[in-house]
Amino acid sequence: MQHNMTVTIEEPLWKEMKKHNEIRWSAVMKEAVKVKLNALSVLTQLANSTRLTEKEIEEFALRLGKKVNAR
Repeated sequence: MQHNMTVTIEEPLWKEMKKHNEIRWSAVMKEAVKVKLNALSVLTQLANSTRLTEKEIEEFALRLGKKVNAR
């Protein structure tokens, strides 16, 4: 089963996106969701099997998010 989702895009970002009509933006967003869910899965596994404090896990999550976004 497939589901639709509505995303609101701010005007400046929308204008930049419109400059690249060759890109399927829905596919880009779908991939971004997959990457985020994968990172959350890793963090959940880490949180369930570590002695780190919640604050340390949050800091790790921020660093991981930056690395994932850099790809």
